[in-house]
Amino acid sequence: MLAPLFHLSQSDVHLLIKLHIPLGDLGNSELLVEDGILYFTAPPYYLRLELPGDVLETDDHIQFKLENSDLFVTLTKAEPGQIFKDLDLLSKFIIKPTKTDPSAMKGGIKMLDASVEKEPEEHKYEWFNGLKTSEDEESSFIQLGSYSYGFANSKQGLFTSKEELSLPIDLPDPDHCPPNRRRSLQLNSVRDHFSPEHYIADFCEPEASAAALSAVVPWMCQQKRETDEHPEGALRPPLTDEHRHRLIVLADHRLPLLPPVNSSSADELDRTYLYLGLLDLLLAFTHDFCAREGDENTESAWVIVKLASTLSWLEVFTDLPTLVQTFYARALSFPLIRNWRLCRKTQSCVAHLLQSLEVKSWCLYVLLEIRHMLVEYPGYYIFVDLFLDDYIVWLQTAASLTALRDLGEHLASYKMKKEYVDLPLCELEKLSAHILESERLASDLSAVTLAP
Repeated sequence: MLAPLFHLSQSDVHLLIKLHIPLGDLGNSELLVEDGILYFTAPPYYLRLELPGDVLETDDHIQFKLENSDLFVTLTKAEPGQIFKDLDLLSKFIIKPTKTDPSAMKGGIKMLDASVEKEPEEHKYEWFNGLKTSEDEESSFIQLGSYSYGFANSKQGLFTSKEELSLPIDLPDPDHCPPNRRRSLQLNSVRDHFSPEHYIADFCEPEASAAALSAVVPWMCQQKRETDEHPEGALRPPLTDEHRHRLIVLADHRLPLLPPVNSSSADELDRTYLYLGLLDLLLAFTHDFCAREGDENTESAWVIVKLASTLSWLEVFTDLPTLVQTFYARALSFPLIRNWRLCRKTQSCVAHLLQSLEVKSWCLYVLLEIRHMLVEYPGYYIFVDLFLDDYIVWLQTAASLTALRDLGEHLASYKMKKEYVDLPLCELEKLSAHILESERLASDLSAVTLAP
């Protein structure tokens, strides 16, 4: 049976469900709402959907309308005016068939156990106190003789037999490189790629980055209007049918084992690095979005991978300052526009995203957009397997809304300084100021004419 493409929306009084069923046999169709679950079948389509809130389940409160290949179902809310949350998190509401497979391993990936520890919303993370480990004490990353990587450090050995899979990754020999070594190699790479000439050129020619600095990211554009137009809640991201199809497909995706919410020992990772890895992706996408002014760019996948060392170096972050400093350094070394103010703008925009009313929906939108770019770019699907699909499912089913907003508050309050980046930015800006002053004096002298 196929799960139909569907879309959820709401008014003050109703929950609206749009089902796309072009092949549906309506003569054998059935729809039932019982105990907060919607059951729908119209061969070859079948759907069991946990409703996002309480509705009246009697037949006289359920309306249907068929239009072309779409079935519109209108359900009446039990409490008019109640706002149902997370309507874009489609995977969260699809009730999946019960799996009986006892295997805990699949393709080199530790799969989620039913008894995995759930994350309480009130749990607070220490974003500024990172875990410090030596290369001899990185037991959290060692599995079966090789180092782990990917989402929740759940993958290992993927590149041993297929070295070509590691070609898009800058990290050499990922299966045998410990996290501290990844960090040092990544820092060396930034120093090697940083171009003083490029930085000076962008600093001296502010018009080159003017468009990027004035670009408006979609969640900021929405926030400007939501108070006046939608006092009951924020506008939602512009998910496409392609996005929704991917969410429906990923409803059957099993998460790998997650780290504990609270570490039991000083050298054990908790879930902090899952949130910081997500933040790394959000920063990379936002910087690229502003640089291309929201237009499509075939090289966006390459730029995002280069900006996010979570992807390009399989780096694991355990504190917010290290992540932000790394992002700034990479954003000043790899993309076309290398501008400090654009980095600051990116930090501010992502902080707004994480504190928005529809934070999970907007994070989901960004992840789906990144996934699409990676799939379209030759050889980059490996990042989808390593991170994106897991992040998309985790965000909907296991991520804490409180933790996301708390991370956004700390990101907004973190004051980044040029001295924190291990690059000669201040020296280059002083040199640039001398260059500009020399050019101004030369221009003034050329304008001087001697009196006859």
